[in-house]
Amino acid sequence: MGIRYTGPYAEQVAEHEGQAARKLTDGTVSTGWTEETSALEAFIAACSCGWRAAAEHPATEAGKEAAEAQWNTEHLSPLIEAARSSWESWPDDLAGLARYARDRVLAQDNAEALRILDQMVADVDYRRRTVAQLSGQQERGAQE
Repeated sequence: MGIRYTGPYAEQVAEHEGQAARKLTDGTVSTGWTEETSALEAFIAACSCGWRAAAEHPATEAGKEAAEAQWNTEHLSPLIEAARSSWESWPDDLAGLARYARDRVLAQDNAEALRILDQMVADVDYRRRTVAQLSGQQERGAQE
């Protein structure tokens, strides 16, 4: 089992589960543990999306923790920052979709207009859930 981000931007980074992959003595890299993978040479930061760090960490508990920390710093953190930064363009993106839906209605392409409107509703729902989680984090921080 790997590391899953469960914070406010979890929906946008859902396809990313980090782990300390095992580099075996024959050079292969495995994310699973079996009897064959018990003889490992190093740990390597890896993600379920296919991302893999180049650096190797010692085949120790500290090395495993270092690989997991590397996944967090080099792979997960930039994804979270990209999700956070998406707020900047979101109003313009949403307005563009609204204009496109309007144009589809005017062109009597109602099926496409409904598809776009459903997409907009889903996006607004996602953004609302994100803000609710951010608000919860803020409240917990204020209580501490």
